[in-house]
Amino acid sequence: MLPSLPLTRRTRPRWPAWLSAAALTVISTLAPYPLKAQKDETPEISTRDVESTFKLQSERNLVVVRVVVRDAKGATMDNLRKEDFQLFDHGKLQTILQFSMEKPALKATAPPAPKAAEKIAPEPEATDETTVPASAARRFMALYFDDVNTPFETLARARDAADHFLTGSVQPGDRVALYTSSGQEQMDFTDDLAKVHQALFDLRPRPIMEQDTSCGAIPPYEAYLIAQQHDPNAIEVAADEWVTCHPCPHPATFQQCMSQAEQTMVPNNAMQSLTQSETQSTAVLRGIESVARRMAVLPGQRSLVMVSGGFLTETLQFELSQITDRALRAGVIISAIDARGLYTDPTLDASQSFIAVSQDGTINARKRSYLLDSARRQTDGMRSLALDTGGVFFDNSNDLEAGFRKTAGLPETFYVLAFSPQNLKLDGSFHPLQVKLVAFKGLSVQARRGYYAPNKPTDQAAREDEEIQAVLFSQDEMDEVPIDVRTQFFMKSESEARITVLTRVDVRRLHFHKEGDRNIDKLTFVTVVFDRDGNMIAGRQKRLQLWLRDSSLERYAQSGITIRTLFDVKPGTYVVRAVVRDSDSAQISGLNRTVEIPF
Repeated sequence: MLPSLPLTRRTRPRWPAWLSAAALTVISTLAPYPLKAQKDETPEISTRDVESTFKLQSERNLVVVRVVVRDAKGATMDNLRKEDFQLFDHGKLQTILQFSMEKPALKATAPPAPKAAEKIAPEPEATDETTVPASAARRFMALYFDDVNTPFETLARARDAADHFLTGSVQPGDRVALYTSSGQEQMDFTDDLAKVHQALFDLRPRPIMEQDTSCGAIPPYEAYLIAQQHDPNAIEVAADEWVTCHPCPHPATFQQCMSQAEQTMVPNNAMQSLTQSETQSTAVLRGIESVARRMAVLPGQRSLVMVSGGFLTETLQFELSQITDRALRAGVIISAIDARGLYTDPTLDASQSFIAVSQDGTINARKRSYLLDSARRQTDGMRSLALDTGGVFFDNSNDLEAGFRKTAGLPETFYVLAFSPQNLKLDGSFHPLQVKLVAFKGLSVQARRGYYAPNKPTDQAAREDEEIQAVLFSQDEMDEVPIDVRTQFFMKSESEARITVLTRVDVRRLHFHKEGDRNIDKLTFVTVVFDRDGNMIAGRQKRLQLWLRDSSLERYAQSGITIRTLFDVKPGTYVVRAVVRDSDSAQISGLNRTVEIPF
């Protein structure tokens, strides 16, 4: 029977029929509740609390690819099916195991309509489970400013544009956060624009190392060509600059000084410049990964807009791929703004006046070419993160406010494809990806361009945990496993309340396998409570092992199986997220319920 709940008179619920005493067959609280078999000691049903999967960060052999398809006018396509896509890994056609179409922009602004089964008239003061209140967070936007690599003038122009954009664009249900690559002057998600304005005003350049601007200093990209690629032309250009800035002492000849510079000063200076560049670029990427981790535990739509004057990522391709993978699994769309604005010739930039001018025209032409390449490659990492996660890369424009409008918005429609590489060699090698449309013409496809193979075997349990985690922190409702979720609260005191979450599974659609006279399956239940700002308040995870005889299976098919989870909270607005995974079929479901507890 349903255990009596100490409900107050004003919050007494009217539970639906499936929660009657006859239908409720299993309720788990904090301890297992086994039902013993009649002929042996093996329980037919047992539950146990386990370490929450949402605390784990694990790897899995499943590659996620987000795809945005646009027509000739730039409008996203929302009528494509799984059969319309082909996905290639290293040129080999792959089987698409998971496919979904997402419309985040719509879900960010309007909560989904309640299902017919959820339209149950509550008693007075009972919880409204289907209406998402306007105060509840539905869209989370993180502004990530690279204060390590961006000079003050550029940073100030970008922050002012961001402030103007936010003043006219933030809607009820939006939460904004400000993060920096230096890790200083950061602000977590809030709907208080005054705090956001102050945080933007406090932005200042905070380089880890001061850039060497002395005569003959080697810029980062040129240093990469010398230290990593051993480019003889780059070495010659750097040596010529060094000799020009440090006149050759008598009686040594120009060629002797060039030779000495090529052998000692140029390699040493190049390695020092590249190390400094890698240090500052790594700080930027580490910060982005940290923000993606933070946003993974948010219940709504998640976008990250990074703003930078550029940083070199030639030696950090693996790190970029790892961030892309984490963002895709966390449901975070990364966009980027090149804060430098319109492109200019670097050789005409006053800040580059320390560059020595050679008497050799060929050397000068090469130097100009390297500077131009460097200016373009400074944003390659930003462009990669944006395009690979379904975001927008905004560059070559001084209208940075327009840039924020374009990058802060979510695609109206995108598709999520996933596949499991067959016979994957665990060697850490890069695998280029290509997504094609089977029959459609004149459409553009934006998709992840590749991934790195893992270096060690993956664990089946870890893969399951990560799949649960991905669904748990998504706002999307999934119904692969037949579940229903009901919530109710009662006041323990004026300042303390208890939320009861009842998750029911329809046994008739589970996938059992047979061992002897038993029907076997394992279910994982995860329930989490978020506050109105998307912060995770508490979570519980339970595993339910089923060893049912045919007679028991027939009985539970009529009644279903229900798990009860309790949460003690303060009065306020909460979103409850319930996820159930069927191990035998690898199917999963996730449902949201809103609970408003008046003060």
